[in-house]
Amino acid sequence: MSGSSSVSHLSSEKIVSYGLVFFASLAIFFISQVIQFYLGAYELTTMYISFCAGFILFIPLVSLVLHPLLINKEGKSDTFHFSSLFANIGLVCVVQFLCFLIWMTDAIALYSLYVDQNSFLSKVFDIQTQARGDMTVEFYAFNFVLAWLFSLLSMVVGVLPCLIARLDNRGVVGDFVASFAFAKAHKGLMCLYALIIASSVLLTLLYAKYLFLAVFPISLVWVFIQLNKKYLQS
Repeated sequence: MSGSSSVSHLSSEKIVSYGLVFFASLAIFFISQVIQFYLGAYELTTMYISFCAGFILFIPLVSLVLHPLLINKEGKSDTFHFSSLFANIGLVCVVQFLCFLIWMTDAIALYSLYVDQNSFLSKVFDIQTQARGDMTVEFYAFNFVLAWLFSLLSMVVGVLPCLIARLDNRGVVGDFVASFAFAKAHKGLMCLYALIIASSVLLTLLYAKYLFLAVFPISLVWVFIQLNKKYLQS
């Protein structure tokens, strides 16, 4: 009887986990549409890609709700309490939001320097520079590369340490060391996972926005599960 109740509890946790991932995706989508609307109103639509790249910085935060999906070394799911997650999620939110703000500040400067030297942002932030011509293509390419780097960084310093802490709990420093060691040993795989996540955010939000609600959560869950399996095999 206790065994069946335990299985039922784990199943309900997984359902809640999937639901929270979709809710987080919905929140990101809603915020992105509001931002896109106001950027369009100020004729700053090119800046939208920078915001999309910045959303990737929230992946470590979103991935926290996927921990009920983790499989331990015995091939079982550990009991996970969402109450412990919500108790610490506030601090994580603050850190992630600060990282996002720092990136957006830099993105505004880059946009004003290389894309539109006479934009509304240039005047507001008093950014003065010599005309360099329209570098929109280069700006897009830069943001795509940066989105991939953000994705890779988010996995190495955000997703993996938390995953390792749940499975092995080597201490804060030990978890980060193990994360970097894992990333170094599986460089190609990590680069591929980063590309999948970055593409699921940028390509969908830019060119097929409603697909984001399906592609992003599916990609994130798949990558998270693969990281779990690969770590246990290493």
